[in-house]
Amino acid sequence: MEFYSRIANAYDELFPLNENQLNFVQAALGGSLSQKLVLDMGCGTGSLSIAMARRSAKVRGFDFDKEMIAKAEEKRPQALDLQFRQGDMLKIADDYSKLQFDAILCFGNTLVHLPDEADVLSVFWNVSKRLKPGGKFMFQIVNYDRVLKDKLDHLPTIETNNYKFVRNYIHRLDGKIDFNTILSAGLETVTESSVVLLPLLHSWMNGPLNDLFSEVNCYGAFNRSEFNASSFHLVVEATL
Repeated sequence: MEFYSRIANAYDELFPLNENQLNFVQAALGGSLSQKLVLDMGCGTGSLSIAMARRSAKVRGFDFDKEMIAKAEEKRPQALDLQFRQGDMLKIADDYSKLQFDAILCFGNTLVHLPDEADVLSVFWNVSKRLKPGGKFMFQIVNYDRVLKDKLDHLPTIETNNYKFVRNYIHRLDGKIDFNTILSAGLETVTESSVVLLPLLHSWMNGPLNDLFSEVNCYGAFNRSEFNASSFHLVVEATL
């Protein structure tokens, strides 16, 4: 996806490894990642996948963007049970047909890049078929119930030592959101990009998730705080 190719070189500085994500996954898998087979959908530059593999998980990570996967391969330690590939969330039933996972992850607001609700339902269904009994599906998106209710027009700007990343929302008449960003380094604009997002609502997802999974827990952050109307994130842990 061109949107992410344009920020690939800055991605690790803008979005460093979130230890809370790592600890969330480990806790969901009984306190240990050792020998757990994990699929990281939308793995970006692979920081979380690598961290899980370093805790002895067997990790398969993919991202739609080839530049992201190239960065992940540059970072990948050779000694770990870890594989990266370019891939598509809508094709996991075929790409991973011979594997049953202990956990499938989809962090980083990735799901909302799907074109429509039918594709989201397809991903939910295919994830459920690729999990072992009792396996976990964990994903995180922005709380779009709050975004739509309050007509939020931006996300917080990210500023690092080298970059400034401005993130704006434009609400469209068709219900989707144009996500417009400006990445700058000092006084120079590195790139301006835009991508269409599908704002997924907690109330809409609850039905299909509860149809497919035996238990669905929703949180407002990776520290397992309660999800409510003012939560910035929606973090879901669904058990097959």
